[in-house]
Amino acid sequence: MSSITKGRTTSRTSGRDKAKGHAGLAVVTLIAAGLVLMAVLAACGSGSDEPTQAPSPDTAIPEQAPAQDGATLLEARCSTCHSADRARQVTKTRDGWDQTVTSMINRGAQLTEAEKTVLVDYLTETYGP
Repeated sequence: MSSITKGRTTSRTSGRDKAKGHAGLAVVTLIAAGLVLMAVLAACGSGSDEPTQAPSPDTAIPEQAPAQDGATLLEARCSTCHSADRARQVTKTRDGWDQTVTSMINRGAQLTEAEKTVLVDYLTETYGP
């Protein structure tokens, strides 16, 4: 869009066209920044409440008031992944319940050692042989 006049180069681009170019660059920059922000937010949270892997042993268990009894623990901690009826349908020895509860902790169940003992005691007394 330029022409040569008597050996000189002159531009026919108006000030309005230059302003449009700068505005277009600003829009492209804002879109790129928005895409980067969306990618960062997507990486920060997957949106899923399901654990993808067992927590590491040094993962802190959230502060919670100690459960008063095994039945409360069964409802509060186990039923977040499956119904408490699942435990009611099985009869196991103390060792069997201990192995089951340990397996659930390895899969993400949130229990302290004291709560695990209370829960295993309850399951053994209530659903033992």
